[in-house]
Amino acid sequence: MKRKDFWLLFTTVSLLVIFSGYGYGSSSAATINKITTQPGKLSTRVVLETDTALTLARTYYAAKTIVLELDQVNVTSQTPVETTGAQLVTGVQLEKTGPEQARLQIQVQEPVPYTVTAEKNRTVIELNRIQRGLGEVQVEPEVQQQLDQNAGTSVFMHKLNMEDKDGEVRFRAKLSGGTVSQVFTLEKPLRLVVDVYDAVYEEPASELPIDKYGLKKVRVAQFQLSNPRSITRMVFDLNEPKFYDFSSDKEGIVVSFFKEQNPLLTAAGGITPKKAATPPPPPDISVQKTEIAPKMEVKPSTPVVPAKGDNGKNGKAVQETPPSNPDDLTFVREQEQRYEPKVLTEREVKFTGEIITLKFKDADLRDVILFLGDFAKLNVVFDPEVRGVVTCNLEDVPWDQALDILLRNNKLGKVLEGNVLRIAPVSVLTREDEDQRKLRESKELAGPLIVKTITLSYSKARDVMALLNSKKSQRGEITIDERTNTLIIADVRENLDLLERLISVLDTPTPQVSIEARIVEATSTFIRNIGIQWGWRGIADPFYGNQTSLQFPNKIFADGSQIPQGIVTKGTGGPLGGYGINLPAPAFNTAVGFSFANILDTFRLDVYLTALETAGEGRIISSPKVTTQNNQQAEIVQGRQIPVQTVANFTVTTRYVNAALELKATPQITAEGTIIMTIEIQNNAADFANLVNGIPPITTQSARTTVMIPDGGTTVIGGIYRTEDSITRDRVPLLHTIPILGNLFKSFARTKQNRELLIFITPRIIK
Repeated sequence: MKRKDFWLLFTTVSLLVIFSGYGYGSSSAATINKITTQPGKLSTRVVLETDTALTLARTYYAAKTIVLELDQVNVTSQTPVETTGAQLVTGVQLEKTGPEQARLQIQVQEPVPYTVTAEKNRTVIELNRIQRGLGEVQVEPEVQQQLDQNAGTSVFMHKLNMEDKDGEVRFRAKLSGGTVSQVFTLEKPLRLVVDVYDAVYEEPASELPIDKYGLKKVRVAQFQLSNPRSITRMVFDLNEPKFYDFSSDKEGIVVSFFKEQNPLLTAAGGITPKKAATPPPPPDISVQKTEIAPKMEVKPSTPVVPAKGDNGKNGKAVQETPPSNPDDLTFVREQEQRYEPKVLTEREVKFTGEIITLKFKDADLRDVILFLGDFAKLNVVFDPEVRGVVTCNLEDVPWDQALDILLRNNKLGKVLEGNVLRIAPVSVLTREDEDQRKLRESKELAGPLIVKTITLSYSKARDVMALLNSKKSQRGEITIDERTNTLIIADVRENLDLLERLISVLDTPTPQVSIEARIVEATSTFIRNIGIQWGWRGIADPFYGNQTSLQFPNKIFADGSQIPQGIVTKGTGGPLGGYGINLPAPAFNTAVGFSFANILDTFRLDVYLTALETAGEGRIISSPKVTTQNNQQAEIVQGRQIPVQTVANFTVTTRYVNAALELKATPQITAEGTIIMTIEIQNNAADFANLVNGIPPITTQSARTTVMIPDGGTTVIGGIYRTEDSITRDRVPLLHTIPILGNLFKSFARTKQNRELLIFITPRIIK
């Protein structure tokens, strides 16, 4: 469909008929004395001068003609009609249609919005001159196919009726025949739009305030006349995403909204898809249960792509949707409700007005604001200090955004009270707001205190009280009863409502996470010890006949067994009962001894060799399991505690130091159903080989990390690897340096140990 430019979008066509009450109930007919046109910068007026107020029976568009049906009026052929200088109006025709009945036809260049104002002695029809572009409406292929079948036919739509009962508000628009409809959504603000093709709305553009079940208001107007087909548009302005029913047949169109957010919820709390009605044959549209909101899929944050812009692009036709699986729908809905943001105060929605184009040069500020107020059907009141001129070129912007720009440009502000728009300098409004705030505070201090007790189910009363203290009023007071976990709140009514909403958000069940850990510790040990012991004795004495033949020394006694067996704690005992060189292996399982002596035993040599070699492997597996709440730390400790004694002022104090494997994990559940784990591991081991005052030092290994794990997934923490390789050599000074023979004066001990720790962590969300 080609893009058409009109003076104004037909969805904004509004008809305001104001009757002052003069002449009502009177039997006398009004006489039209003169008809004139008055062109202006912002609009063109058609003025009917009469001797009394006119009675307007009906007004409507017929192609490029505005038609006014008049009752109780006298018409003569001599009524003067002047249309000089009116560029927008191409002709005015007045004709008599019956006794005291007439029809006024105003031919225009393009269809434009207009208003009719009836006063005592004149009636004014005002046609706006502000131009706005009309975007093309993207029609779905299914709808276009039905439109092609119904080409050349048109129906009439009667007044929209509303029914409110049993938690459902129903809108019914009667049609004179069957037609094709297209339903789509628009955002910013959220709206449900129903376009009825080949339909002419018999009534003026109307607006029906609702303010119920999340529905603000309903607007109905002739969106398009011909070019190439007529379209009647119904717009439902919403406060929040809502489910709705839509049905269309030859009798008319029915749109229903429900009090509950999800009408499919049963009394038992489950979700049972409601059967869709059997679709009638084309061109009727079948009934569909749908929603103007993000669809409930596996990823609840995925939104429905809405139509773009206010002109209805990318609108989607109503189609039959198969029911969802009840179990899947229940789970996803619980996930949505658990993680969807909760708003305590409604945020202000800006710039929700109809699209408009403004082009002014040196125009009076008050006149421009008056025009915008008239466009939005608002009464306008100016502060005496409001003045200025406007030069602007704004195309296709919401009217309230245009007003906001003009006000900020002139340091002005606005206050909307009902349908009255008040314009004043920002300083004046700020001062008034401050006065109002002081007045509210004084009323708050003077109001009665209401005491209410609230028992918490999932949160601790003391924790919640700490959060609420900053929100209570100056006179408010919050105390707790820890025995029953109850809050006792005394505050004024307005503030008490806010505190109750806060408590409803804070006192909610916290999801839990089960954490299963598998701890695998592998060890590998290798030990090799080699040692030697020497003992000897030599005697030169006349008793044995082996004296030295010297005067001095005549006798010699050399004893290499001065380390007695009772003192030696390692090694073996020899015939001499002691050693001169004692370097045995620290631990051994093999020993070889040699003893050499002469026949008189005046010379003896004892030699003992000791050795040990050990290799071993070990593996320790443990599977601790713990359950914790979301964002709460869980801790697993496995190991031993070592007592440490300290003496101070003749007092012995014993404390215990952990020499254990400690695992701390804090889970955080995300909206996607994954788990963010903050993991801290500390592996402390006692080193008994290096005692200090009888107390072993603590060897520490630690790791800290944050990982994201899917529900039921496993993460591995490794690399906690420890290797100990120690070599000990005992030797005899000087003698150990002799090549080759020096090995007979040494002992050798080597210990090599490898330890590796692997931790497997598997978190699961408890549903």
